[in-house]
Amino acid sequence: MALDCGASNIRLIEVAWTDGRLQCLERARFENGPRLAGDRQVWDYGTIFREIAAALRTAGAAAVPYASIGADSWGVDYVLLDEAGHLLGPAISYRDAHTGGQIEHYTACHLPAHKLFAATGLPCLPFNTLFQLYAQCRSDPDLLRRARRLLFTADYVHYWLSGVAANERTLASTSQMLDTEGAWLLPILDSVGLSRAALAPPVPAGTILGSLRPALAHETGLGEIRVIAPAAHDTQSAILSTPATGDADWAYLSSGTWSIIGLESAVPFTGAPAEEAGLGNESGYGGTFCVQSTVIGLWLVQEIQRQFGIKEITILSGQAERETPFRSLVNPADPRFFNPADMVAEIMTACREAGESIPVTPAQLVRCAYDSLALLYRETLLKFSAATGRNIRRLHVLGGGSKAVLLNRLCATATGLPVYAGPAEATAIGNGLAQFIALGVVSGPEQGRHLVRASFPPDLFEPEIMPELDDAIARFRRLSDGQEPRGGR
Repeated sequence: MALDCGASNIRLIEVAWTDGRLQCLERARFENGPRLAGDRQVWDYGTIFREIAAALRTAGAAAVPYASIGADSWGVDYVLLDEAGHLLGPAISYRDAHTGGQIEHYTACHLPAHKLFAATGLPCLPFNTLFQLYAQCRSDPDLLRRARRLLFTADYVHYWLSGVAANERTLASTSQMLDTEGAWLLPILDSVGLSRAALAPPVPAGTILGSLRPALAHETGLGEIRVIAPAAHDTQSAILSTPATGDADWAYLSSGTWSIIGLESAVPFTGAPAEEAGLGNESGYGGTFCVQSTVIGLWLVQEIQRQFGIKEITILSGQAERETPFRSLVNPADPRFFNPADMVAEIMTACREAGESIPVTPAQLVRCAYDSLALLYRETLLKFSAATGRNIRRLHVLGGGSKAVLLNRLCATATGLPVYAGPAEATAIGNGLAQFIALGVVSGPEQGRHLVRASFPPDLFEPEIMPELDDAIARFRRLSDGQEPRGGR
């Protein structure tokens, strides 16, 4: 079972290997999201765990002989626990505004940004765990002094499932407190007032943590199945399921609320060219590095849908396809789109300020978002090639965005690369593969990716000729001057 914990919903997905094919079946789903507690956006773990327990009871009632369960989640967010394992203070969301100004203060008082990048492989982003902890240190240092364990989101879920508190490495690498060798940077822990004992050495993806807690095993009817930490950062689980061949000429795009675009590498890139290109290095499955850049992705479209009360994206995307190509452009990497109170107004204002045609209808707004994202992917891949020396020949689009046909067509045309879209359930599949490998059922990533190709053949999108493209590229470059896409989340 893959427990895929997203910032908007949490799903329990059964992953099975039968007759040489992988199969996925969603057993349960419930909405997730931060709620307001006072003036803070926090995660409500009481509700989250009640809903997960209900999902597990649903799976238990199916009478399927499950072998294991593992959780994946978004990065950077954490909980603090006391000696008894109880939650200390609120679990603040990365979207909360409490980290405003913390980067500037930290880099002036402790380590400059370029030294942080060289040490951790991550650029400074306001939502990184380091700056969340620094904000907490400055506002409530006693809370950090009392903390006996720090666990990231999926780590905390594993702790609730098994009673074993462990920090999984791919998730830990999103914090900007881990060096590229996989060890905690102790001076950084000291700088935020966190006990060095609060973070144990990270365990690799695929570690068998233990079994389901006896009470939970009995309550759900699942029995004491194994709890396995997959590549617990959802992006890294998705990358493990990339249906790529053994060569290294491909890039990935994990397309969802966030657009995470990057390369799998045996070594990190921490030199000046990588820093200037805004690249981040996160730990991947099997000791690899995922050299990547993260920007707001389909969040733009999701907010447009929400504000207009439109549930069905397929119809809206069809309408957007009939709009004039590249009529209106914005730079999705602009921080103004991170969490605006009114996304529609923000897009309109950005277009007005840049002298772009102002999109008004939902279809025009979605077309603006898709066109702009495709051009951002193009510019990001060019920077990747220049900084890493890699010759990228194809792009694999993973996750929910792989079903966005118009965006995939635009992406192929803008980048000039063939785009292989799918699987849509990349994160759950990669989570399941890590469990199969840990159990000795699958030999390793190469066999796993072969299984994915055979089970979920990707859709191919070839570049098309669009007369408007050259002008759009020039306009987008003017928009994006001085606003680089950044790595990590």
